[in-house]
Amino acid sequence: MTDHSRGVFRRIPSAFTAGLLQKPVRLRLAALFAAMALTLLAIGLSDLSQWDELSASLSWRMADQQAVERRIVVVDIDEKSIQAIGAWPWPRARQAELLEKLDQAGVSLKILDILFEGSSPDDARLSSALASPVPTVMAQLFSLSPEPVVHSGQLAGALPFPDCPRPTERAYGYMASDDQLRTPPFAGHITPLVDPDGAVRQVPALICHGGKTYASLAIAGAIAASQAVPELHSGVSLLDPPWWLDLGGLRLPLDDAGHLRVSYQMPRSGLLAVSAADLLQGKAPADLLQGAWVLVGATAFGARDAIPTPQGRAVSGVEVHAQLLSAMLDDRTPYRPLGAALWSWLLGGLSALLLLAALRLAPRSAAIVLPMVALANILAIFGLSTLLLLKQHLWLGWVAPGLFTGFAATLLSAGEFARLRCERERLYSHLASYLPEPVARQVATQEPCAQVRATRCEATVLHADLRNFSAYCAGRPPEETAMVLHLFFTTASRIVEAHGGVVEQMVGDSLLAVWNGSAPCTDHGARALDAAEELWRVCTPQLPRIASRHVPPLDLGIGLETGTVLIGSFGPAARRTHAVLGEAVTVATRLQALTGELAHPILIGATVARAASGRTHRLGDFLLAGLTEPRTVYAIPVKYPAGHLRLVFDAEAEQQTSG
Repeated sequence: MTDHSRGVFRRIPSAFTAGLLQKPVRLRLAALFAAMALTLLAIGLSDLSQWDELSASLSWRMADQQAVERRIVVVDIDEKSIQAIGAWPWPRARQAELLEKLDQAGVSLKILDILFEGSSPDDARLSSALASPVPTVMAQLFSLSPEPVVHSGQLAGALPFPDCPRPTERAYGYMASDDQLRTPPFAGHITPLVDPDGAVRQVPALICHGGKTYASLAIAGAIAASQAVPELHSGVSLLDPPWWLDLGGLRLPLDDAGHLRVSYQMPRSGLLAVSAADLLQGKAPADLLQGAWVLVGATAFGARDAIPTPQGRAVSGVEVHAQLLSAMLDDRTPYRPLGAALWSWLLGGLSALLLLAALRLAPRSAAIVLPMVALANILAIFGLSTLLLLKQHLWLGWVAPGLFTGFAATLLSAGEFARLRCERERLYSHLASYLPEPVARQVATQEPCAQVRATRCEATVLHADLRNFSAYCAGRPPEETAMVLHLFFTTASRIVEAHGGVVEQMVGDSLLAVWNGSAPCTDHGARALDAAEELWRVCTPQLPRIASRHVPPLDLGIGLETGTVLIGSFGPAARRTHAVLGEAVTVATRLQALTGELAHPILIGATVARAASGRTHRLGDFLLAGLTEPRTVYAIPVKYPAGHLRLVFDAEAEQQTSG
């Protein structure tokens, strides 16, 4: 963990850390509410339904690609027909001949995706062909924009509604067949609804113009075939659409605006088509057209009837009508039910529960587990939405719950990362209060080990001890003695660190500090001597003053020596200890023990005395306990505070008197 990262966490407000980061439940709930807020904000700022529309092309590709629609046949005015007959539009006599050929083939319904604009000398023959016993549906086009307003031809096929019902689209202009042409009673509009990407995914089922209601071409074809009287009913249950259009045996679901969604479940290859040229030349299969519903439309390049759909970027408009009719006959027109909003909330709640469960099972691997669970959730949501669309024909959408899942996983991961970092920072801070900070940093970044991990270096060791502390503690409350130790260790640690040293151990009433050990330090001998003098000067006045013949006074003894030491951790992996080993440690400890006998509070060894710059005087050679050779001992002269000397002398006098 770097100093920069620790600084970042130290800048986190303490109230926020205590109230949120240290409370996993609160943190996770806050992340989920934030994800919900971001999702609602995204819905408000952008139209997420358009993303559902764009992704639906993937859903349609998952349908049965081997399906074939045999009840509806497209008579295609294709490139082959243009080359054989001539450029489109053909003379109306030729178009009348095409309709007559369809009657001869035995079709049961003719739906013409053709606008007959203007008059022609052949209108009489075309009128005769349109008036045949086979039901025929004409096309007409409405303008949904107020500008420009065009009124061309004579509208036909108004539905028997007393007034324009609620779920209708308002039209401002229209283009219909010429009023001189005798048209059949059935007509349907071919007005598309174009999405922002240019594709056609919905059509207005009903359009209102001049107080009358007109159906789409596909609906008009179903009315012509069934001779049913259309009725409108509103949805009741959560799985119902906002509106039902009842056509006798057929029920078409409409949304609140009266739009009919196009089902592209039937593959383009499954729509049967016959070239108009083959029909005119008598080459069309007779059994293919017998009893079929026929859609007549132009797909040739010059016909200007190419529109983008989820199945292709240049699809003839007649295919859209064929898809509508096919879905209508199979009762698989997709619709958005009244309870669609609950679907998003339900999926979002399930995703949140799955993410929380994953976080509960693997709290330390949130950064890896949560993205994987979120991705699996999003794929499952998309798959379930696709399954309901293809099997139950419910248009529910998946982007909003998927977006919530992504936001929730991201925020939960970030929250868990911040919480774990905060916990690690707190643990590191506690660890650094029990071990030297450089050692704590190494422990926090290394795996547990059962081997010796130590560093050999040349360092200066200081050993300080409160003399007579055990006698002082006798008969005193532990709180009082604890405060004495607390004050001593706090002051001594501050002084040692201020002079570049590191407090390696605090055991009992003694302290062991090292310069140039765990942390590098230049001129470690001189800096250790300065620290020893300040330690004596500051800590001695803080010691409690005792004037009693039964309790010797508290005093501070300090020993210093420079030499080779080994600093590191030892012991089994389950229980390690940090220690400083070496002859310099032994010498410093023994010198500290001699301070009381030699009446000098600061004693130093020969090696560190070289850095004293004349501040020491030689006391002589002494055989220190535990060593085999005598060592030259030096002292640093210090002055006792006046009151301290008087109390000491008084205590000595009492001891002599009592003796």
